[in-house]
Amino acid sequence: MELLSRVRSDAGRGYRYLAAVPYRVSGNALRFIRQTHEELPPRPPPDRRTLVLFAHFDPQRMIDPYVVYYLKALHDLGATILLVSGSPKLKPESVASIRSLCAGIYTRRTLSLDFGSWHLAWSIVQERGWSLDHFDRLVLANDSVFGPVLPLEEMWRSFHGADMYGAIESAEFGLHLQSFFLAWDLNPRTRRFLTDFWSEFEYVVDKVNLVDRYEIGLSTRAREAGLRLKPFVSVDSINPTYARCPNHQWASKFSSEPFNHTLYYWDGLIQHCRFPFLKTILPRHNDPWHDSMAQLREFIELYTEYPYELIQSNVDRLGCGVSSWVKPSSAPA
Repeated sequence: MELLSRVRSDAGRGYRYLAAVPYRVSGNALRFIRQTHEELPPRPPPDRRTLVLFAHFDPQRMIDPYVVYYLKALHDLGATILLVSGSPKLKPESVASIRSLCAGIYTRRTLSLDFGSWHLAWSIVQERGWSLDHFDRLVLANDSVFGPVLPLEEMWRSFHGADMYGAIESAEFGLHLQSFFLAWDLNPRTRRFLTDFWSEFEYVVDKVNLVDRYEIGLSTRAREAGLRLKPFVSVDSINPTYARCPNHQWASKFSSEPFNHTLYYWDGLIQHCRFPFLKTILPRHNDPWHDSMAQLREFIELYTEYPYELIQSNVDRLGCGVSSWVKPSSAPA
Protein backbone atom coordinates (compact mmCIF):
# COMPACT_ATOMS: atom_id res chain seq x y z
CA MET A 1 0.00 0.00 0.00
CA GLU A 2 2.84 2.39 0.84
CA LEU A 3 4.46 1.69 -2.54
CA LEU A 4 1.14 2.22 -4.36
CA SER A 5 0.62 5.50 -2.53
CA ARG A 6 4.11 6.66 -3.49
CA VAL A 7 3.56 5.70 -7.14
CA ARG A 8 0.29 7.61 -7.23
CA SER A 9 1.92 10.62 -5.60
CA ASP A 10 4.80 10.57 -8.08
CA ALA A 11 2.36 10.18 -10.96
CA GLY A 12 0.33 13.13 -9.74
CA ARG A 13 3.45 15.22 -9.35
CA GLY A 14 4.56 14.25 -12.85
CA TYR A 15 1.17 15.24 -14.24
CA ARG A 16 1.41 18.63 -12.57
CA TYR A 17 4.93 19.14 -13.92
CA LEU A 18 3.67 18.41 -17.43
CA ALA A 19 0.68 20.71 -16.91
CA ALA A 20 3.04 23.56 -15.99
CA VAL A 21 5.07 23.18 -19.20
CA PRO A 22 2.75 25.26 -21.44
CA TYR A 23 3.20 28.27 -19.18
CA ARG A 24 6.96 27.80 -19.10
CA VAL A 25 6.90 27.81 -22.92
CA SER A 26 4.28 30.45 -23.75
CA GLY A 27 3.98 32.52 -20.56
CA ASN A 28 0.20 32.49 -21.06
CA ALA A 29 -1.44 31.59 -17.75
CA LEU A 30 -4.90 32.17 -19.24
CA ARG A 31 -4.65 28.71 -20.79
CA PHE A 32 -5.18 27.30 -17.30
CA ILE A 33 -8.75 28.66 -17.09
CA ARG A 34 -11.32 25.86 -17.06
CA GLN A 35 -14.59 27.68 -16.27
CA THR A 36 -15.71 31.29 -16.34
CA HIS A 37 -18.70 31.76 -14.07
CA GLU A 38 -18.50 35.55 -13.97
CA GLU A 39 -16.46 37.48 -16.52
CA LEU A 40 -14.51 40.41 -15.15
CA PRO A 41 -16.08 43.60 -16.59
CA PRO A 42 -14.09 45.83 -18.95
CA ARG A 43 -13.62 48.46 -16.25
CA PRO A 44 -13.46 48.19 -12.46
CA PRO A 45 -16.16 49.87 -10.38
CA PRO A 46 -14.92 53.40 -9.60
CA ASP A 47 -16.12 53.42 -5.98
CA ARG A 48 -14.51 50.14 -4.79
CA ARG A 49 -10.85 50.97 -4.40
CA THR A 50 -9.48 47.70 -2.95
CA LEU A 51 -8.72 44.83 -5.32
CA VAL A 52 -8.90 41.39 -3.68
CA LEU A 53 -7.49 38.35 -5.46
CA PHE A 54 -9.09 35.40 -3.67
CA ALA A 55 -7.82 31.82 -3.97
CA HIS A 56 -10.32 29.03 -3.38
CA PHE A 57 -10.33 25.25 -3.34
CA ASP A 58 -12.96 22.69 -2.34
CA PRO A 59 -12.69 18.91 -2.85
CA GLN A 60 -16.45 18.70 -3.45
CA ARG A 61 -16.52 21.64 -5.90
CA MET A 62 -18.53 23.84 -3.56
CA ILE A 63 -18.46 27.44 -2.44
CA ASP A 64 -18.94 26.76 1.25
CA PRO A 65 -21.07 29.12 3.38
CA TYR A 66 -18.03 30.04 5.47
CA VAL A 67 -16.37 31.31 2.28
CA VAL A 68 -19.47 33.36 1.45
CA TYR A 69 -19.31 34.88 4.95
CA TYR A 70 -15.64 35.80 4.46
CA LEU A 71 -16.22 37.25 0.99
CA LYS A 72 -19.07 39.37 2.32
CA ALA A 73 -16.79 40.80 5.01
CA LEU A 74 -14.24 41.72 2.34
CA HIS A 75 -16.95 43.15 0.10
CA ASP A 76 -18.19 45.29 3.00
CA LEU A 77 -14.73 46.87 3.17
CA GLY A 78 -15.35 48.26 -0.31
CA ALA A 79 -13.45 45.54 -2.15
CA THR A 80 -13.62 44.47 -5.77
CA ILE A 81 -13.16 40.69 -5.56
CA LEU A 82 -11.79 38.36 -8.21
CA LEU A 83 -12.11 34.71 -7.14
CA VAL A 84 -10.11 31.95 -8.78
CA SER A 85 -10.82 28.39 -7.67
CA GLY A 86 -8.37 25.53 -7.86
CA SER A 87 -11.40 23.24 -8.20
CA PRO A 88 -11.61 23.03 -12.00
CA LYS A 89 -15.40 22.50 -12.07
CA LEU A 90 -17.54 24.27 -9.49
CA LYS A 91 -21.20 23.41 -9.03
CA PRO A 92 -23.21 26.26 -10.62
CA GLU A 93 -25.81 26.34 -7.83
CA SER A 94 -22.98 26.87 -5.35
CA VAL A 95 -21.49 29.73 -7.35
CA ALA A 96 -24.82 31.57 -7.28
CA SER A 97 -24.24 32.47 -3.63
CA ILE A 98 -21.26 34.72 -4.46
CA ARG A 99 -22.22 36.34 -7.76
CA SER A 100 -23.28 39.54 -6.02
CA LEU A 101 -19.98 39.67 -4.10
CA CYS A 102 -17.43 38.95 -6.84
CA ALA A 103 -16.59 40.94 -9.96
CA GLY A 104 -15.06 37.83 -11.54
CA ILE A 105 -15.30 34.08 -10.83
CA TYR A 106 -13.05 31.57 -12.59
CA THR A 107 -11.76 28.03 -12.12
CA ARG A 108 -8.40 26.66 -13.17
CA ARG A 109 -6.14 23.64 -13.34
CA THR A 110 -4.75 23.03 -9.87
CA LEU A 111 -1.13 24.17 -10.03
CA SER A 112 1.10 25.94 -7.49
CA LEU A 113 -1.65 26.02 -4.85
CA ASP A 114 -2.87 29.48 -3.86
CA PHE A 115 -0.04 31.31 -5.60
CA GLY A 116 -1.15 29.70 -8.86
CA SER A 117 -4.67 31.05 -8.33
CA TRP A 118 -3.38 34.50 -7.45
CA HIS A 119 -1.12 34.55 -10.49
CA LEU A 120 -3.97 33.58 -12.78
CA ALA A 121 -6.14 36.28 -11.19
CA TRP A 122 -3.36 38.79 -11.82
CA SER A 123 -3.12 37.61 -15.43
CA ILE A 124 -6.89 38.01 -15.89
CA VAL A 125 -6.72 41.55 -14.49
CA GLN A 126 -3.97 42.40 -16.97
CA GLU A 127 -5.80 40.78 -19.88
CA ARG A 128 -8.95 42.78 -19.14
CA GLY A 129 -6.95 46.00 -19.24
CA TRP A 130 -7.35 46.82 -15.56
CA SER A 131 -4.58 48.84 -13.95
CA LEU A 132 -3.42 49.07 -10.35
CA ASP A 133 -3.87 52.81 -10.83
CA HIS A 134 -7.61 52.15 -10.43
CA PHE A 135 -7.07 50.98 -6.84
CA ASP A 136 -5.64 52.15 -3.53
CA ARG A 137 -4.89 48.70 -2.10
CA LEU A 138 -4.28 45.15 -3.34
CA VAL A 139 -5.08 42.10 -1.19
CA LEU A 140 -4.21 38.42 -1.54
CA ALA A 141 -6.53 36.18 0.48
CA ASN A 142 -7.61 32.55 0.51
CA ASP A 143 -10.13 30.18 2.06
CA SER A 144 -7.68 28.37 4.37
CA VAL A 145 -9.17 30.22 7.34
CA PHE A 146 -12.54 30.53 9.04
CA GLY A 147 -13.35 34.14 9.67
CA PRO A 148 -13.34 36.89 10.31
CA VAL A 149 -14.08 35.62 13.81
CA LEU A 150 -13.50 39.17 15.07
CA PRO A 151 -14.30 42.39 13.19
CA LEU A 152 -12.09 42.59 10.10
CA GLU A 153 -12.17 46.38 10.37
CA GLU A 154 -9.84 46.22 13.40
CA MET A 155 -7.07 44.69 11.34
CA TRP A 156 -7.93 46.81 8.30
CA ARG A 157 -7.60 50.07 10.24
CA SER A 158 -4.18 49.02 11.54
CA PHE A 159 -2.84 48.82 8.00
CA HIS A 160 -1.17 52.20 7.68
CA GLY A 161 2.34 53.61 7.82
CA ALA A 162 3.93 50.90 5.66
CA ASP A 163 3.84 49.45 2.14
CA MET A 164 3.03 45.78 2.71
CA TYR A 165 0.83 44.29 5.43
CA GLY A 166 -0.07 40.84 6.71
CA ALA A 167 -2.53 39.35 9.14
CA ILE A 168 0.31 37.74 11.09
CA GLU A 169 4.07 37.49 11.15
CA SER A 170 5.97 34.24 11.55
CA ALA A 171 9.62 33.63 12.38
CA GLU A 172 9.45 29.97 11.35
CA PHE A 173 12.00 29.36 8.56
CA GLY A 174 12.77 33.08 8.50
CA LEU A 175 10.81 36.19 9.40
CA HIS A 176 7.90 36.64 7.01
CA LEU A 177 4.26 37.60 6.67
CA GLN A 178 2.08 34.52 6.28
CA SER A 179 0.48 34.50 2.87
CA PHE A 180 -3.17 33.66 3.61
CA PHE A 181 -3.81 37.41 4.00
CA LEU A 182 -1.46 39.98 2.50
CA ALA A 183 -2.10 43.58 1.48
CA TRP A 184 -0.22 46.39 -0.22
CA ASP A 185 -0.92 50.11 -0.20
CA LEU A 186 -0.56 50.98 -3.86
CA ASN A 187 2.09 53.59 -4.60
CA PRO A 188 4.88 53.80 -7.20
CA ARG A 189 7.13 51.46 -5.17
CA THR A 190 4.54 48.75 -4.57
CA ARG A 191 3.06 48.89 -8.07
CA ARG A 192 6.51 48.34 -9.54
CA PHE A 193 7.26 45.59 -7.00
CA LEU A 194 4.02 43.70 -7.69
CA THR A 195 4.36 43.98 -11.44
CA ASP A 196 7.92 42.61 -11.30
CA PHE A 197 6.96 39.84 -8.88
CA TRP A 198 4.08 38.47 -10.93
CA SER A 199 5.80 38.91 -14.28
CA GLU A 200 8.63 36.68 -13.01
CA PHE A 201 6.34 34.10 -11.38
CA GLU A 202 6.85 30.45 -12.32
CA TYR A 203 4.53 27.54 -11.58
CA VAL A 204 6.43 25.61 -8.92
CA VAL A 205 4.95 22.17 -8.25
CA ASP A 206 6.78 21.04 -5.10
CA LYS A 207 5.05 22.53 -2.03
CA VAL A 208 8.21 22.99 0.04
CA ASN A 209 9.92 24.86 -2.78
CA LEU A 210 6.77 26.88 -3.41
CA VAL A 211 6.54 28.03 0.22
CA ASP A 212 10.24 28.83 0.39
CA ARG A 213 10.33 30.70 -2.90
CA TYR A 214 7.03 32.56 -2.79
CA GLU A 215 5.54 32.71 0.73
CA ILE A 216 8.74 33.22 2.70
CA GLY A 217 10.56 34.64 -0.31
CA LEU A 218 7.91 37.29 -0.93
CA SER A 219 8.66 39.06 2.36
CA THR A 220 12.40 38.75 1.78
CA ARG A 221 12.07 40.17 -1.69
CA ALA A 222 9.88 43.03 -0.44
CA ARG A 223 12.46 44.04 2.17
CA GLU A 224 15.23 43.89 -0.41
CA ALA A 225 13.14 46.21 -2.60
CA GLY A 226 12.98 48.73 0.24
CA LEU A 227 9.32 48.15 1.12
CA ARG A 228 8.19 48.64 4.69
CA LEU A 229 6.38 45.59 6.13
CA LYS A 230 3.84 45.65 8.95
CA PRO A 231 1.87 42.72 10.40
CA PHE A 232 -1.39 43.09 12.31
CA VAL A 233 -0.04 40.54 14.81
CA SER A 234 3.75 40.53 15.08
CA VAL A 235 5.99 37.97 16.72
CA ASP A 236 7.02 40.62 19.24
CA SER A 237 3.40 41.28 20.18
CA ILE A 238 2.66 37.58 20.67
CA ASN A 239 5.56 36.75 22.97
CA PRO A 240 4.32 38.74 26.02
CA THR A 241 0.97 36.92 25.92
CA TYR A 242 2.57 33.57 26.74
CA ALA A 243 2.62 34.54 30.43
CA ARG A 244 -1.18 34.52 30.40
CA CYS A 245 -1.22 30.89 29.25
CA PRO A 246 1.17 28.99 31.55
CA ASN A 247 -0.86 25.78 31.28
CA HIS A 248 -1.26 25.82 27.51
CA GLN A 249 -0.95 22.36 25.97
CA TRP A 250 1.86 23.55 23.69
CA ALA A 251 3.61 25.78 26.27
CA SER A 252 6.82 23.82 25.71
CA LYS A 253 7.12 25.56 22.35
CA PHE A 254 7.01 29.05 23.84
CA SER A 255 10.73 29.01 24.69
CA SER A 256 11.97 26.81 21.86
CA GLU A 257 12.47 27.25 18.13
CA PRO A 258 10.11 29.58 16.21
CA PHE A 259 6.81 27.89 15.37
CA ASN A 260 3.59 28.55 13.48
CA HIS A 261 1.35 30.35 15.96
CA THR A 262 -1.76 29.93 13.82
CA LEU A 263 -1.47 26.16 14.32
CA TYR A 264 -0.17 25.83 17.88
CA TYR A 265 -1.42 29.02 19.57
CA TRP A 266 -4.70 29.68 17.76
CA ASP A 267 -6.62 30.25 20.98
CA GLY A 268 -4.09 32.72 22.40
CA LEU A 269 -4.10 34.67 19.13
CA ILE A 270 -7.87 35.13 19.23
CA GLN A 271 -8.19 35.73 22.95
CA HIS A 272 -5.15 37.93 23.57
CA CYS A 273 -4.21 39.39 20.16
CA ARG A 274 -7.65 39.98 18.58
CA PHE A 275 -6.59 37.80 15.65
CA PRO A 276 -9.56 37.48 13.27
CA PHE A 277 -8.88 34.05 11.77
CA LEU A 278 -8.86 30.34 12.60
CA LYS A 279 -7.03 27.95 10.26
CA THR A 280 -9.49 25.47 8.73
CA ILE A 281 -7.14 22.51 9.24
CA LEU A 282 -7.70 22.69 13.00
CA PRO A 283 -11.45 22.00 13.20
CA ARG A 284 -11.31 19.75 10.15
CA HIS A 285 -8.48 17.47 11.24
CA ASN A 286 -7.26 18.69 14.64
CA ASP A 287 -3.77 18.69 13.21
CA PRO A 288 -1.65 19.44 15.20
CA TRP A 289 -3.61 17.85 18.04
CA HIS A 290 -5.31 20.15 20.55
CA ASP A 291 -7.27 18.73 23.46
CA SER A 292 -9.02 22.11 23.55
CA MET A 293 -10.56 21.51 20.11
CA ALA A 294 -13.31 19.54 21.85
CA GLN A 295 -14.39 22.85 23.41
CA LEU A 296 -14.09 24.88 20.21
CA ARG A 297 -17.78 25.83 20.12
CA GLU A 298 -17.66 27.15 23.67
CA PHE A 299 -14.49 29.11 22.93
CA ILE A 300 -15.82 30.68 19.71
CA GLU A 301 -19.12 31.63 21.33
CA LEU A 302 -17.35 33.08 24.39
CA TYR A 303 -14.74 35.21 22.63
CA THR A 304 -16.29 35.98 19.24
CA GLU A 305 -19.59 36.55 17.50
CA TYR A 306 -18.70 34.26 14.61
CA PRO A 307 -21.56 31.88 13.71
CA TYR A 308 -20.18 28.52 14.82
CA GLU A 309 -22.57 26.64 12.56
CA LEU A 310 -20.37 27.72 9.62
CA ILE A 311 -17.51 25.71 11.09
CA GLN A 312 -19.73 22.79 12.04
CA SER A 313 -21.40 22.51 8.66
CA ASN A 314 -18.06 22.59 6.86
CA VAL A 315 -16.43 19.84 8.90
CA ASP A 316 -19.61 17.76 8.71
CA ARG A 317 -19.78 18.07 4.92
CA LEU A 318 -16.13 17.16 4.45
CA GLY A 319 -16.35 14.20 6.79
CA CYS A 320 -14.02 15.65 9.38
CA GLY A 321 -14.52 16.94 12.89
CA VAL A 322 -15.02 15.16 16.20
CA SER A 323 -16.41 11.94 14.73
CA SER A 324 -13.19 11.27 12.79
CA TRP A 325 -10.60 12.55 15.26
CA VAL A 326 -8.27 9.91 16.57
CA LYS A 327 -5.70 11.19 18.99
CA PRO A 328 -2.25 10.37 17.60
CA SER A 329 0.18 8.59 19.89
CA SER A 330 2.68 11.42 19.38
CA ALA A 331 0.28 14.08 20.70
CA PRO A 332 1.35 15.68 24.00
CA ALA A 333 -0.42 14.38 27.08
